[in-house]
Amino acid sequence: MLWKVILVLLIGFLAWAYQAFCPPQPKICGSPGGPAIEAPRIKLRDGRYLAYKEHGVPKATANYKIILVHGFGESRHEARLSTSELVEKLGIHFVSFDRPGYGQSDPDPKRTIESTALDIEELGEQLELGPKFYIIGFSMGGQVVWGCLKYISHRLAGAALIAPVINYWWSGFPENLAKEAYKQQYLQDQWTLRVAHYAPWLIYWWNTQKWFPASSVQAGRANYTAPDLQVLSHQTMRLGSREYATQQGVHESLHRDLMVGFGHWEFDPMNIENPFVESELGSVHLWHGVEDGLVPVMLQRYIAEKLPWIHYHELPNAGHLFAHVDTSVKDAILKTLLNGDNNMALNKFDYSKEVGRNVTIALGSLCPPLPRLCGSPGGPAIEAPRIKLRDGRHLAYKEHGVPKETANYKIILVHGFGLSYGQSDPDPKRTIKSTALDIEELGDKLELGSKFYVIGFSMGGQAVWGCLKYIPNRLAGAVLIAPVINYWWPGFPAKLAKEAYNQQFPQDQWALRVAHHAPWLVYWLNTQKWFPASSVAAGRPNFTLPDLQILSHPSAKRPGNMEYATQQGIYESLHRDMMIGFGKWDFDPMNLDNSTLEGSVHLWQGIEDGLVPVTLQRYIAKKLPWIHYHELPNAGHLFAYADSAKYAILTALLTGQK
Repeated sequence: MLWKVILVLLIGFLAWAYQAFCPPQPKICGSPGGPAIEAPRIKLRDGRYLAYKEHGVPKATANYKIILVHGFGESRHEARLSTSELVEKLGIHFVSFDRPGYGQSDPDPKRTIESTALDIEELGEQLELGPKFYIIGFSMGGQVVWGCLKYISHRLAGAALIAPVINYWWSGFPENLAKEAYKQQYLQDQWTLRVAHYAPWLIYWWNTQKWFPASSVQAGRANYTAPDLQVLSHQTMRLGSREYATQQGVHESLHRDLMVGFGHWEFDPMNIENPFVESELGSVHLWHGVEDGLVPVMLQRYIAEKLPWIHYHELPNAGHLFAHVDTSVKDAILKTLLNGDNNMALNKFDYSKEVGRNVTIALGSLCPPLPRLCGSPGGPAIEAPRIKLRDGRHLAYKEHGVPKETANYKIILVHGFGLSYGQSDPDPKRTIKSTALDIEELGDKLELGSKFYVIGFSMGGQAVWGCLKYIPNRLAGAVLIAPVINYWWPGFPAKLAKEAYNQQFPQDQWALRVAHHAPWLVYWLNTQKWFPASSVAAGRPNFTLPDLQILSHPSAKRPGNMEYATQQGIYESLHRDMMIGFGKWDFDPMNLDNSTLEGSVHLWQGIEDGLVPVTLQRYIAKKLPWIHYHELPNAGHLFAYADSAKYAILTALLTGQK
């Protein structure tokens, strides 16, 4: 009898071990139940598909073609290194792509450093980037650049490695130096790297078990230093949507990165020879921050010493994320990489066109440029599904959650300022009412039923007020999350509105004055260089400590990619938001009633919100007692990006539970 019990227990243990060690099959894009395919893709030599994104100047007129390689837990959307002014000056065409297993690129269970380099070569060929192109790798993407220098150096015009992740087992490192750097990592990260190197078949179990800490980076608790936290406080920067990047599964994206990056390499980068020794044009650059808490600077210094042909740039007071926000750093990275290729091209722009440029600025500073419409010649590509609206405009959308056919609740989410205007056509006649009618038409075209819920974040909260005014009969319920208010709503007592208004940065007070009293000056105010304009539009909002804590957590969804959001132009996105949101409204939200509403309306606000004063939300809640008001202590403007807050918001809206 005992042996039967032991046998059953043994079988049970083996079944558990098999499930624990064996990762689930990836959810391939385009397969039944898998994520949708929206991005352009190329078919590779082995039948896999690689998703990519083109940006910068049109390829046909570009002087330089650069392939960008994203880092750990990111995607093609986060692989970016551009300031639009410099890109236009130099004529740069960028191609970013989802590395295998990330985003919408097929997984590659046989992925190696060499295979990714060959993928890049094939990407360059199929997109006709020419016999040579540049490559820039960020963080974990730096390892891919080493592979390109080893395996496809004949295709490179130049290369840059930005805070590249190293492998502590590269044989070129002195043992004591590698050990010293290795010991600087968190203890759980030391164990994660050991598993990736010595027992890669355990990596899935290690990073999904709950008994003890696994990778801090994957868990969203990376060792970011003070400079990185400052970078994270900029709304224009995000590390990326981890949810999108890993939508096909964490094993063939994050875990495969660990196994390949910290496994056994077929070569040592410190044995690579200068690929440009016979050419005066190409160069290789390595950029690193002294205060990088993820990749020890001492190892980069050793690499630079071993490979003197690499141009090493060490940045004091910089962490791991220095290339994400600072315009001067981005410009420096591009200029140093491209300058050696055609110095005359730079000089030609800087001097021969300066007079014409100044005249253009003088005449056109008040006039915004025409938007670059998606799908138009030279405009951004159309990747997203879109509906055609009553006036001929197109509205881009994204569906997620459970399938629509089996859903109990249908919710339309409205994004905030600078998040994802993306691929929707501009509306020069936009009003609060027209946006509400767009939402109604979206619900009709997507067959969401006679009623649906609507949730608005920050600036998107103003769209919810519009829905409550103009389409209340279509709403099953509504939520306003840290909704931006208009200081000129007549329902506010003048003294209270003025007190709240004066809490804003001086430059924001002026930006709002212009938006309200002289909207025709909004473009000029936010593009001139004489004095500070809107802090939010410039990526320097008044985020408080709770917001900075959320921004430092990579696993939390965060403010989006402003470059993508404003790809059709800042005027018809950011500036139009300001003119509508702080302009003259056709109604006062504090005069609304709920007589035609069947569902509930909720307003959530953080007490420590530095962007939207809590005093005004309290007044609104007092004037409209039918609104369920939720005030959160120790919360800033971004509290809804935390998972616990998301759960509470949905539960209160859909079930009525507090």
